[in-house]
Order: sequence, then structure tokens, then C-alpha cells
Amino acid sequence: MEFKQLEAFVAVVDYGSFSEAARKLYLTQPTISTHIRSLEEELHTRLIIRTTKKLTITPKGYQLYDSAVRMLDIRNNLFENFTGSKKQIIDLAASTIPSSYLLPELMAGFGRMYPDVYFHSWQTDSAGAISRVLDGSVDLALTGQNTGDDSCIFIPFCQDDMVIATPVNDHYLQLKERPVTFSDFLKDPIIIRERGSGTKKEMDIFLENAGIEPSSLNVVARMNDLESIKKSIVNGLGISILSARSAVDLKKTKQILLFPLEGTAHKRSFYIVCSKNRILKAHVRQFIQYVKNYYL
Repeated sequence: MEFKQLEAFVAVVDYGSFSEAARKLYLTQPTISTHIRSLEEELHTRLIIRTTKKLTITPKGYQLYDSAVRMLDIRNNLFENFTGSKKQIIDLAASTIPSSYLLPELMAGFGRMYPDVYFHSWQTDSAGAISRVLDGSVDLALTGQNTGDDSCIFIPFCQDDMVIATPVNDHYLQLKERPVTFSDFLKDPIIIRERGSGTKKEMDIFLENAGIEPSSLNVVARMNDLESIKKSIVNGLGISILSARSAVDLKKTKQILLFPLEGTAHKRSFYIVCSKNRILKAHVRQFIQYVKNYYL
């Protein structure tokens, strides 16, 4: 159960209309309907009976309404008590690399310009972040993957290099002394990300362009957690293909070595993702514009 769903339900009851609730919340009518339907499915009960002529709130609906109003009031009071002012909220989801290495500086910079904005963020993989945009639980997402979904707008805002990250040992230090290609690493143990990751998708594209069958790789581990992959590289488990931004901290402390990828897949883009079916509030649009311009 999400606050967005409760807000949509309360608005429908308050205004007696799906379309008016959508207008007041800066959402589309289908998004309001999706929120109500999700609540009804989660609670296994009918909350609103809607016909072409009228809208009726069920007894269970009124029971939920009273509880939802109290929950939303508690949330708003918490924000005001802890921040000292009424905040404008930006709900967003971010995949691993944007969440850990891009979002902190973006939120800090935007927060200095607009101190009345409060961020509520979720970290997941790219697929999960896009899913939250589609179900309306967040205003936008920052991801490393463009799925081409027709319901979303994908705005590139930042580029990064894809690199081969290796342990620091004599073998790889010797490789640093000459030009290398990925073929120099084909027999090495490699750690790869699980599906859903933008990095995994970029790796697949690189292998396809290089004519390398994934089955030919010496895979020693599949991991979903980026920090676990980095620590495993440092400890000598194997190599991996990473975004350079995610490895710069370990490179600076000389715990890993980075080798550039050759060919067309050495660059990747990060995207702002928002729904085509959602009308964004002014402060959310301001944040999107800020992110678009930040890395120019």
C-alpha cells in the first residue's frame, strides 16, 4: 500500500469524481483508476462502485477513508515537524548507479536552490525503477536503461564509460603496460550482474557487437548487489564489467585496476524516466530540468 494510492482514494471521495481527483493531484484519470484498483486488489474488497451515472462509496470504502485521512495527516505532520516547514515532495526511484553516484549530488544541489522540496527515493534495478513509474508510485526515475516502453519518456542526461575492473595483481599490472582488448580477459573468471540491471544490458550489447557468446565466459558468480561485486573484485574472486563512475572510488585508493572497453559499447547513458500519462507538478518539472542541465 502506497501513500500515492491513499491520496488518490481520498481525493476521489472528497471530490466525488475520478476526473476532478486527477486534476487536483496532477495525475491522469487512468492513473487514479489504477491506484484505486490496486488498493481494492490488495485489500480484497470493493471500495468504490462506479457507474456511468454516479459514484458510490461502499461501507468498507468509508472505513478506509477515515484511516487514510489520519495516515496522510500523520505523514504531513511528520514532514512539517522534522523539517520546520511544509515541504513539496518529489517521489522518485533510481537504479543502483544513479542512486549511489549521481542522485546525492543532484538532490543536494537542487535542495540548496529549492529548500522547500523533500525527496522520497527508492533504490532498485532499472527494471524496478521503470515499473514504479508505470504504476504511478513515483513521479520519475533515474535509470541506466532505456526499455523503449511506449508509455514512458526517456530523457538522456548523463554518459558514463563502461570499463573492465580487475584485482590489483602482477598479471593485470603487466597488462596495464600495453594496449588490450576484451579477448585478453576471455579466460579470466568474471562476475556478472543479474538481469534487470542496466549494466548487464550494456554488457550483453558489448558481447553481441564483439561476436562473443556469453556461454564462452568463465562466469564464477552472478550478483545483484554492486557493492558485493566490487568487494569480490578487490578480494580476487574475478573481474567484471562496470560503469566507471561506480568504480572511481576504488580506483583512487588503488584497490582495483580499470581497463577501457573497445568498440561502440564503451559508453552508456543514464535516463530520466517519466510517464506520458502523468501531469507532473511544477516542482517536479523543475527538478527534471535541473537534472537535464547538470551534466552539460
